[in-house]
Amino acid sequence: MALLDLQTGTLLDRRDGPAVLLDPTADAAALAAAAATGGIVGIHFPSFGDGRGHSLAVLLRERHGFKGEIRAVGYLIPDLAPFLLRSGFDTAEITDANDVGTWQRALTRIKHIYQPGFRNPAPLRRDASRKEASDLDARLAEIDDLAFRIAELRRSVKGRISFSTSLGLEDQAILHAIAESGADIDFFTLDTGRLFPEVLETVELSEIRYRLRIRLVSPDAAEIEALVARDGVFGFRQSVENRLGCCEVRKVRPLNRELAGAAGWITGVRREHSDTRAEVPFATWDAARALTKINPVADWSTARLTAYISAHNIPVNPLHSRGFISIGCAPCTRAVQPGEDPRAGRWWWENEDKKECGLHMNPHREGKAA
Repeated sequence: MALLDLQTGTLLDRRDGPAVLLDPTADAAALAAAAATGGIVGIHFPSFGDGRGHSLAVLLRERHGFKGEIRAVGYLIPDLAPFLLRSGFDTAEITDANDVGTWQRALTRIKHIYQPGFRNPAPLRRDASRKEASDLDARLAEIDDLAFRIAELRRSVKGRISFSTSLGLEDQAILHAIAESGADIDFFTLDTGRLFPEVLETVELSEIRYRLRIRLVSPDAAEIEALVARDGVFGFRQSVENRLGCCEVRKVRPLNRELAGAAGWITGVRREHSDTRAEVPFATWDAARALTKINPVADWSTARLTAYISAHNIPVNPLHSRGFISIGCAPCTRAVQPGEDPRAGRWWWENEDKKECGLHMNPHREGKAA
């Protein structure tokens, strides 16, 4: 028996079992009791043709507000994978670890989904979502005030909107505008385990200033252990492949897990950052993640950004005053010299023109990771 992560298509090195195991006949009282445990809820599939387990998962998520792990157990075949994922399952117990490739292919086989589901709350009508994102892009381009842009994107995007903040200058400006607009946005930051202490201090200062909570999202501990065991503590400096593998485990996978089910994703990407971002739109349809990706300060210059921060006395990471412009993990970031490209301080040992960690790339690309 092996445990498959349905959101990433990877095997998990875990032996923990469900705190509660529900049969397909579970009633409302049993569902409520299972949701109240807060532990892993297992749902049993006695046969391939018995689809009641999907309904139970949807009820746990939507009626009982269950946020924990739901695990499928019993008679499971790879063809069920995309339907388990859409109805709210996180993991599945598969009988043969050698079948993981078949399960992975099943998870990506269906390209267009037309009915609503837990992990795509809005029906994905062919090309409709792409057009809606394009229309939003045009509307945001006509709005100059950042808080008004936030209000417009909140009005336009139906469902949960997540803001993955790095606490950088752009993200702090966006955070201020969100607080000013009063928009209902989900905040989180990726705690890779290698952040500068100043980043966490900025989290605290921001929470105090704006009276909100920024969730810290950590990578899977087992995946980190496997990565370090294979490449070493600083193996990411040995090759670009190793470094991308490290970013995959510490940043990309946690991000994708947090964005599962979201309708929109706010980022601080600006066109001025690099040549690869020079034409980034305000809003675009991210088909791989099935959400609208929104870049509300895409057109801002550095001068406008710093002026906005100064005018509103926005708390910023003290590393910026020491020459750190683009701040990532501590071992991968250095200060830049006057006149250097803002991203020259990221992975400075690499001789590449397109240095990215993978957060703003296709989440289903194949890359090296533990």
